[in-house]
Amino acid sequence: MSISVWLDENHVAHGSDRDDIDVDVLIIGAGISGASIAWWLRESGMRVALVDKGDVAAGASGRNAGFVTCGSVEHYTRQVSRLGPDLAHTLWQHSQENLALIRDQIVGEGGVDCDFRQAGTYSLAGSEHELRELHESAALMAARGIAVSTVDEAHIADNLGARGFFGGALFHDDGECHPVKLVRGITRLSGATVYPHHEVRRLESVTDGVRVHTQRAVFRASFVVLATNGYSSEVHPWFADKIYPTRGQILVTEPVAPMMAAPCYCNHVLDYFRQLPDGRVLIGGFRQLAKDAEVGVADTPNPEIHVALEAFLRRHFERLEKTRVAYRWAGIMGFSQDGLPMIGSLPGQPQIYFIGGFTGHGIGQAFRVAQVLSEVMLEGKSAGPYSARRFVA
Repeated sequence: MSISVWLDENHVAHGSDRDDIDVDVLIIGAGISGASIAWWLRESGMRVALVDKGDVAAGASGRNAGFVTCGSVEHYTRQVSRLGPDLAHTLWQHSQENLALIRDQIVGEGGVDCDFRQAGTYSLAGSEHELRELHESAALMAARGIAVSTVDEAHIADNLGARGFFGGALFHDDGECHPVKLVRGITRLSGATVYPHHEVRRLESVTDGVRVHTQRAVFRASFVVLATNGYSSEVHPWFADKIYPTRGQILVTEPVAPMMAAPCYCNHVLDYFRQLPDGRVLIGGFRQLAKDAEVGVADTPNPEIHVALEAFLRRHFERLEKTRVAYRWAGIMGFSQDGLPMIGSLPGQPQIYFIGGFTGHGIGQAFRVAQVLSEVMLEGKSAGPYSARRFVA
């Protein structure tokens, strides 16, 4: 939150009862996670509202690459080594369910046109060592019944128009979309009332719930859900050592003829690229070049990283050697301590729930994780592997 004294003294709402807006559930943050929890609460009978300091999907949900992928921020072998085979597989299954729910409930039954396509994603190896790791991952995944195959340099050249990779793996069930159309579609289907351009100034616990002060109104809610991801510590200090705001960089070229069969990851899932339906090529990542600088909530593009992104395209794609860059931007993601999403309620404030920490994979995880949170809220179920209690000593 960053509001000057001049703006604060002249905001529309001054805290009187006549300014109060009464709802049952107020969701702070109108991105993929906020829209998703609103959707899962749509049949609860409760009055649900969404507020955001900008517009719907104005943050990371409208600034990402549009991958609807299964899995996490690292190769499957590393997930298995770190979390154990059963939990690693459970998390992969949840991401598969996330994609299926979006495809069937939002795109299919809901009729949301968000350029959804399910042609898989590639993970490409930039070294022989990474190629071996991808082959090991593919073998582990295939043994679990996950649809995956390995590919060689010739396949990459023929299907992606790319050069300079040692091979890779194709995850057949992954998808892609237009993220803003998706989030706005989910929001519309949820039936929640949306209040854009309401930056939260203060949360106040009262006997019958929570009062949420924005620069334009005061909301009175029985329950609040913080769906603020990378901005969570701006709203409440409890998140300062649990969800870290991290900047991501993306550029998009002018259109070229079709050349990529599916979206791609490379360099241990750090970098990514895809061709959009109109022929433009998107690439993002390279945060590792300036890791210490890519923190905080400022979304100004980093010139050093954008030079590297453009050089990558020129080096690996002959067809893009002279193609002009049309867009450059940055967005703020929320990275959790261990790379896994987290849900729960604030210590000592059980009426304030939260969802976040998607570590760059919100589109691929948030809809399913929001379902889990709705079950926590409505039925008292366990948060499972997403419980924030894992961070409490």
